[in-house]
Amino acid sequence: MSVLSKIRSYNLNQEVSIAPLVVFRIAFGLLMTFSGVRFLAKGWVYDLYTYPPFHFKYFGFEWVQVPSGNGMYILFACMIAFAVFITFGFLYRLSTIGFFAAFTYIELLDKTTYLNHYYFVSLVAFILIFLPAARNYSIDSLIWPAKRTNKVPRWTIDIIKFQLGLV
Repeated sequence: MSVLSKIRSYNLNQEVSIAPLVVFRIAFGLLMTFSGVRFLAKGWVYDLYTYPPFHFKYFGFEWVQVPSGNGMYILFACMIAFAVFITFGFLYRLSTIGFFAAFTYIELLDKTTYLNHYYFVSLVAFILIFLPAARNYSIDSLIWPAKRTNKVPRWTIDIIKFQLGLV
C-alpha cells in the first residue's frame, strides 16, 4: 500500500481503543502530582514566588499577581489535588480545567521561571480538557457507567501524538 493511499484511507473518526489515552492521562497526572509535590518539598514555592519582592511580568499579563499570605501554597495544593484527580479520572473535566488554570497562572507569575516544557504542560493540559480520557478506567466511569466506553475516535489519541511529535 502506497503512502498516498494510506493518507487517503486515514480516518480521524475511526474508533480505536481508549487504552493509550487512559495511560497518557494517568502518566500525565502522576508526573504533574510529583512535580507539584517536589516544588513544595524543595522550598521552591517560597524561593521563587513568595520571597522575591519583584517578579518580571509577561507583556499583557501584568495583572497576574502572586497571592498574598499562604495563597501561593493553597494554589499549589489545589494544582496538586487537580493532578491527583486527573490521575484517577475523578471529575475529570473540572479537574483538567482547574489544573490548566492553576498551572498556567503559576507560570505567568514570573517569566524568569520560564521553561519550555512548562509551556508544553500548559498546552497538553488545555488539550486534555477536550479529550474523553476518563471514559474508562476512572472514577468517573464508575460513577457514570452510561458514559463508559472502550473506544474513542482516532483523533483523540493522534492529537496527543502530534503534540508530542512537535516537541
